[in-house]
Amino acid sequence: MSGNLIRRYSGSLLLACCALFILRELSRYLSPPCTLHSNTLLTAQVHEVMVKVRTSNDTDTAVRWLPNLQDSLTESHIFSRQRLKIWYGGRCFDADPANKLLVVGHCDTDKDQTFSLTAANMLLHQRSNKCVVKRNSSNELALGQCTDAALKFLVKDDMFLQSTVNDKVLCASPTSKMDTTRPNLYSCLGAPVALTPCDNSSSRVELTPDNEFLEERKHFVGVKAPAGGSCDFKACGLNKNAEPVEMLRPLYSSRCSRVYDCVTVVTKTARRPYLVMRLAQSFRDIKGYDLRIISYDDGPNDYPPEVWEALAEYPDIKYIVGDDDDMGISRGRNLALDMVKTKYFLLVDDDHVCNNKTDLEKMVEILDTTDATLVGGKFEGFMKFAGAVQFGHYHERQEFAVFSGHCRQPLPKFPNCEQCDSTSNIFLARTQIIRQIKGWSEELKIAEHADFFVKLKAYGLKVVYCDDIEVINQQESPQERSMNYQKLRYDQGRKNRMFRLMNSRYNVNGLFWCSEHDVLEDGTLKCLKTKHKIGYC
Repeated sequence: MSGNLIRRYSGSLLLACCALFILRELSRYLSPPCTLHSNTLLTAQVHEVMVKVRTSNDTDTAVRWLPNLQDSLTESHIFSRQRLKIWYGGRCFDADPANKLLVVGHCDTDKDQTFSLTAANMLLHQRSNKCVVKRNSSNELALGQCTDAALKFLVKDDMFLQSTVNDKVLCASPTSKMDTTRPNLYSCLGAPVALTPCDNSSSRVELTPDNEFLEERKHFVGVKAPAGGSCDFKACGLNKNAEPVEMLRPLYSSRCSRVYDCVTVVTKTARRPYLVMRLAQSFRDIKGYDLRIISYDDGPNDYPPEVWEALAEYPDIKYIVGDDDDMGISRGRNLALDMVKTKYFLLVDDDHVCNNKTDLEKMVEILDTTDATLVGGKFEGFMKFAGAVQFGHYHERQEFAVFSGHCRQPLPKFPNCEQCDSTSNIFLARTQIIRQIKGWSEELKIAEHADFFVKLKAYGLKVVYCDDIEVINQQESPQERSMNYQKLRYDQGRKNRMFRLMNSRYNVNGLFWCSEHDVLEDGTLKCLKTKHKIGYC
């Protein structure tokens, strides 16, 4: 009798333990922690629903994500809670401080700047709960009651907000205070938004779901300027330095026995497979072994058979050609990073080659034995690029500066290494951590470098630079460059747009680089006296 009772209760106890185990594992799955060594990223769970966004002819459809289940919309809206981001400059349509006019503003992560387009085609500004109307007899846009007086809008090609006035199809466009009848590509903050003739560049807007916008700029949400300091705008809150690099206790560190086992090379190329093969050959010649290389290329995939035959000579190269002829550096790197299976990845550009000072073993040892997230080097024959990133009031405006050569402290036990905010585009990093912070910002097809290191600094991640580690930046001659590469790399309009987008991400009016070697006779840095051309009002 007692034996049966014991067996019965033992079975019940076993079932209870199994149930508790399953519940614990399920809770982990539903609420996974996101840990970056001692730094923790707090990720809000967002419920998302899909709706259809109808274009002007109401036949084409596209999928959009909305921020939460409370906004689940059947036929009440065409789109809901989208930020209207200016395509060229990266700023946003918003209400003026009095909630009366529609103007150009910073895209603010801590303010509701969203719009919804109702089933009646009225454009609703969510924060003020007002609809977009015409301002008196002009074509300037204002905010008013959601009545029959509200303008009716359609979304054209998912890029233009159009309204018909007096039988003319016009676009909601940023303008200037001097002339509100024409769209302005370089609109200043506070400039009016008006109905103008449509322009493919100046009138183009990006409908960005608010939850996607906030997730992509999570490192900037809730940031505040330090109280009482001279740097008094929001991005100044990102100037705080990371804690000093610390050695890991042996119990908490795992060592790589071979570089090949723990390192994958990541590179984005632009129609230059021969350079990726040259990179692979340099590792083979200098290091005596091959490394896994994942390279993303722009489309189309129209390479002749001899190119693929040449790539086959390097079986450790995974060469992927995308469909987009301009996916951008950031997206290409992120796609490659998603495929990495080793705990570290080595970032290089496609025109780099290895030399005798490409000390991968030292880079691996630093990450194996310290809590640094990234360790970088330099280019042979170039000045030290690694340094500090800083926001402040420079040249009588809010700016972002990269001070090359300005690092903080040497790294104990590793000669010629010091802790910095940024390095060159030659570095070894922890794969999982860079994935957790979403890698590079994909709206920046180029000019992504400074933004990447600002993000690392925002999360308190630790960056190391070693002056005795280097690669050769062996660029093509102008005669060797393909037309496609020259367009992607050197097109001035594209380049200017990317820098403007970079400025807008942190709501600053300029961006400049500054070398510790470029000093005036009075000892001040030359860059602080010379206004940089990359900036706007």
